[in-house]
Amino acid sequence: MQTILTKGRVYNYSHCVGNNATSGTGFHYPNGIVRGTDDVVYVCNQPDELQPVPHISKVSVGKTWHDEEHIQDIGGLGQEDGNFIWPASVTLDDEGHLYVADEWLNRISVFNNEGQFLYKWGASGSQEGQLQGPSGLAIDSNGHVFVTENLNHRVSVFDKKGKFLNTWGGLGTEHGSLNHPWGITIDNNDHVYVADWRNDRVEKYSALGDYLQTFGKTPITLSRPSSVAVDSGGDVYVADWGNNKIEIFDANGDSITSFLGNAERLSKWGEARVISNPDAVKARMRVPSHEPEWKFYRPTGVATGSDGRIMVTESQRMRIQIYQKESNWELPQFNL
Repeated sequence: MQTILTKGRVYNYSHCVGNNATSGTGFHYPNGIVRGTDDVVYVCNQPDELQPVPHISKVSVGKTWHDEEHIQDIGGLGQEDGNFIWPASVTLDDEGHLYVADEWLNRISVFNNEGQFLYKWGASGSQEGQLQGPSGLAIDSNGHVFVTENLNHRVSVFDKKGKFLNTWGGLGTEHGSLNHPWGITIDNNDHVYVADWRNDRVEKYSALGDYLQTFGKTPITLSRPSSVAVDSGGDVYVADWGNNKIEIFDANGDSITSFLGNAERLSKWGEARVISNPDAVKARMRVPSHEPEWKFYRPTGVATGSDGRIMVTESQRMRIQIYQKESNWELPQFNL
């Protein structure tokens, strides 16, 4: 287990979960992630020619290495109710209902906690209440659904049934404007954080859309941030997609540390896939160092929780890496 001690905080690397879903179990170009109860997470899987079925994976990531379990897949390929073309983001409300944003279909689909389709909303367009490229989802304490629109360069707000409430943003570089926004999160004070992808920054707003703060322009420079999360202590975690790392800031915007990826051991599913193929085992034995595969490559989603766990999806390595922020860490005492 790798440990980072910095600025009064301690982070321990835990383990990784995942594998290429073409092998039967795992993820395929995982994007958005949301944490459910206990160890359950929901992950968006995007398609290609090898795995043409977009879906949401419901998985228990477990507490330790080799503890993960696949629970179910939700959805499939198509425009029918409950299916997707390009699922980009997921979130949960206080009833455990799952909301999925589809960037291609410009709609939000809602499922119960057993994965059964309930209803959908959204219409394509650029007028108020319409959607173009919904790429991020978050729900505040009032049950309002905040949606980042990649192609309309804005944040739109709806109630849970899709009734339009508010919008802000617009294409630009000045504060309060956005350029292809991606991820979004809401902290315990209902402040809204947006990963402003093309502007290489994270912007913080009030629940009404008033600009408050920017993260990642100086001294730390972000490159195409894809996702953002805030923990219960107010620390801000940014999936720095272009720089292949997770950048962590305090509430004032000062840099705390970076995660570069620590997956020295394959996941249970990844190990099973290698062992099943003798040629793959031999090929790995010939490699002088596996260190490059430990690192993040295109991190797309980051999620936190009250338990201090931080989970990161990697679209290109098709896994989740899990860290633990420790609250009562003490260095061991040695008699020297």
